[in-house]
Amino acid sequence: MQKFPVPRNAQATVIEWAPELAAQIGKSADDLHRNTESIPFPHDTVRVELMDQSVVEFRNALFVVSEAKRAIAIFTEHCEHHVLPYHEAKVFVCGELRYSQA
Repeated sequence: MQKFPVPRNAQATVIEWAPELAAQIGKSADDLHRNTESIPFPHDTVRVELMDQSVVEFRNALFVVSEAKRAIAIFTEHCEHHVLPYHEAKVFVCGELRYSQA
C-alpha cells in the first residue's frame, strides 16, 4: 500500500522533477525513476509565502526551485508533493529564508 493518498500524482511529480530533485539529494534521476519513494526526507519545516500572501507549511519536507519551470516543488514525507508558482515567492526552511524570487 502506498503511503500517499494519491500515489500517481506523487509519482508523476517525482518523475517530472527527477533531474532537479536528484541533483539536490545526491541521487541519480534514473534512481528516482526506478523508485519514486526513495527520497531521504529531512526533519525540516518548509514554509512558502506566495505573491498573493497565501502561505503553505510542511514538516519533513524539502524544496526544489526550477527557473526553467518557473516553479517551486515541495516534496513532503507524509503530505503529498506540491508544485507552486515561484513568482515573488519566498521559501523558508526552519524559519530561515532560503529562496526569494524577485
